[in-house]
Amino acid sequence: MRTRVTDLLGIRYPIIQAPANFVGVPQMVAAVSDAGGFGILASGRLSPEEIRQDIRAIRDLTDKPFGV
Repeated sequence: MRTRVTDLLGIRYPIIQAPANFVGVPQMVAAVSDAGGFGILASGRLSPEEIRQDIRAIRDLTDKPFGV
């Protein structure tokens, strides 16, 4: 499926995961991105170092686009 959103974000489907504290772990973000959507890491509760760690973890799990 091709839309302006899919083209802009480089994803397959126009599905964007809502960032969810406590359940939006790196594995979930990567799974959404791997499935063709746009996974988003909720970072409001995280320290800068935790954000860096989670971004590294997501990048280890997927090469697909995701957001923070």
